[in-house]
Amino acid sequence: MKKIGIIILVASLFMSCSLSKVEKSARKTVDGNWVLNSVTYDTPGVFNTVLLNDATASCFEDSQWFFRSNNSTGTYNIINTDCSTGVRNFRWAANEIGKDTGNFDFTLKFTDAKFKDIQEDTGYRMNLKYLDDNSMQITQTVQFEGKPFKINLNFTRTTL
Repeated sequence: MKKIGIIILVASLFMSCSLSKVEKSARKTVDGNWVLNSVTYDTPGVFNTVLLNDATASCFEDSQWFFRSNNSTGTYNIINTDCSTGVRNFRWAANEIGKDTGNFDFTLKFTDAKFKDIQEDTGYRMNLKYLDDNSMQITQTVQFEGKPFKINLNFTRTTL
């Protein structure tokens, strides 16, 4: 009888941590190769932004991204030769906010090549604003002059 209680407890914990159907669908759609085509802003103007505490927005344009959904890992490769080029590794997640809303928190955390955390307490929370089979927009909201300022990362799917 004690074993049955433990099995039920473990099963209920596993089920409470599992992804919803909407989250599984979104992760499956994100899975694969993408190119970050452009960085745009919801506020008109010219801005010199540094993304992910790594490089300027212009360095990220045309960068190549890979998301693996089965283990939540990925890479991006900055290829602009005017910038610090190379591959960066990360862990990612797309977690639905609320139930069946289609609104997702998108988190990214830098790792080493073996996908071990580089900075224990540092990561990035963004919003998966748009996603279909061929395009994706991830938005980061930061404070600028005391007001929310949105930075939009605009991706298209690619076959590398």
